[in-house]
Amino acid sequence: MNVRAVIRVPQFFMESGESLRVVRLILGTMLALALMASPAFAFDEVGSSTDCVSCHGTSPVAADRKGPHGGYTTGTNKCAACHSVHVAPIGVMLLPAATIKATCETCHDGTGGQGVYGVLTARGVTPGQAHRVEQTNIIPGGAADGTDRTATFSASGGNLTCSDCHSPHDSNTVAAFTGDRWRTDSDATSSTITSNRLLRQTPVSGTITTTVYGSSWCGSCHTGRLSGSAGVVNHPVETETAGFSYEYIPRVTAAGAVTTEMGSLGQANRGYVMPITRTTDQDGHYPICMQCHEDTRNVGDVSSGTLAGDGSEDFTVTDADGNSGTDNPRFQSFPHESENAYFLVESADDLCLNCHVPPG
Repeated sequence: MNVRAVIRVPQFFMESGESLRVVRLILGTMLALALMASPAFAFDEVGSSTDCVSCHGTSPVAADRKGPHGGYTTGTNKCAACHSVHVAPIGVMLLPAATIKATCETCHDGTGGQGVYGVLTARGVTPGQAHRVEQTNIIPGGAADGTDRTATFSASGGNLTCSDCHSPHDSNTVAAFTGDRWRTDSDATSSTITSNRLLRQTPVSGTITTTVYGSSWCGSCHTGRLSGSAGVVNHPVETETAGFSYEYIPRVTAAGAVTTEMGSLGQANRGYVMPITRTTDQDGHYPICMQCHEDTRNVGDVSSGTLAGDGSEDFTVTDADGNSGTDNPRFQSFPHESENAYFLVESADDLCLNCHVPPG
């Protein structure tokens, strides 16, 4: 690191040796501090003292949780947080890195398990599944018949990248919702943390436009997974656009409880289940995507509508994301990566029995 400065020392400091020693001490301290300066760390999503304003110095941004991605005003200086005007790589739109993914990971890089990718690896866990950003242009179940579909995305070679699902400028995004991505115990004490996750209403190469997050949003790309698809390997799901309200998806409330809590997606989700016996609102309906695909966790017992008495199925977030091996879920990383294959909540029979109860 080169430190260059022109420092003018007042004449009266030069009139005594003691004063000169004081000046040298001050200058030495200033140089040491300059040399200690380190590059900007990744966005700390779990730091209790970190907020957007403290990093970017603009307002309003703290309330909407969009960081440099929204809250723009005339004459904003937030552009410089992500764009480099004179030294951007050739062929990239004023971005400070060579690719869109690399630009996003300037902040969201998973350092210490605090980003969208690299969360599992940073905690010593091997990912079982991940959306292959800037690696593929194949959408599983993307065709109407349930087979895979080749699409054209925004990364080099037409591959998938971050901005295909997210709008970095918060343009035409879905409505804010209260998600399950609680990363600290302090988050879990509040039910008012909402965000739209900067999700586009129409993902790039998507086939459906939706204003809310849910099965329809996922089905915009994975079209062959929606109810009514003709695919023989398809497990169809329900959508709000088809008339099924997410208000009819229950959440098991607590250990020993015999009732279910009806509510919208998100908040203290102990795993979405289909209770027995079905209500008239649920009877004859398929599950939603998030009943099978979500953060890896232990889900409540569908046959009794309760959680395990030993607490192993309670929704528990006690520490920073991934720090506690007993948290359920331990990681809040869906839909970017998962401990399980295919982003499944649970595996094998444990997953199927959340909806399908054996005879007797």
